[in-house]
Amino acid sequence: MKKVIARVEREVGERNFSCYMKVKSVNASVLGQGNTASAAIADMLRGWEDAKVSLKEDGIEVPPIEVEYTFDVGALFNYYDFINVAGVSREIGVSSAVMRQYATGIRKPSPERKQQIAEGIKSLAKKIEAVTLC
Repeated sequence: MKKVIARVEREVGERNFSCYMKVKSVNASVLGQGNTASAAIADMLRGWEDAKVSLKEDGIEVPPIEVEYTFDVGALFNYYDFINVAGVSREIGVSSAVMRQYATGIRKPSPERKQQIAEGIKSLAKKIEAVTLC
């Protein structure tokens, strides 16, 4: 099964989201849009189903694919809405106001800051994984 990367992004300054993937093996691209990250993903997947039908009608064999999603910061916090912006900002030592600007698309984090955010979320996940209840 071929792995394809789909990018999920918040539209800058908007409340809309997009999800885009390119399937190189059949030279096809699909774009989905929606008012949430989940809606954009669903729209893109519907578009892929339509594209597969068209490709098959044109005699093009469409191999099965596995979609892996990458998120910008705004789409990440929207898709995983149980992740708290303030909690992540505390975990990584960044102002919650700055983190909210990243989440709303007002500001774009640097590559280094993106890495710091990803590591902070993974650190929080490890802490949650270690939880025991009595």
